[in-house]
Amino acid sequence: MNTFLHDEYKGYRIDLTPRGDYCASFAADISDRSGRLVSHLGVAGNTEDRAVARSRELVDFELAYGNTH
Repeated sequence: MNTFLHDEYKGYRIDLTPRGDYCASFAADISDRSGRLVSHLGVAGNTEDRAVARSRELVDFELAYGNTH
């Protein structure tokens, strides 16, 4: 899998690849600080910006859910 874009957000690493599942243009892998894969989004978005935004939303959800349970 060739990684297309890397982003860091609130301690999580977001790796985008230029091929997604179904009709999405990008897939995303989100890893925590230790490098553990937290989530794979096969349908992250049709643009880089949307894929990064959707990945950041998932990180925010992960942090909110983890803090309340």
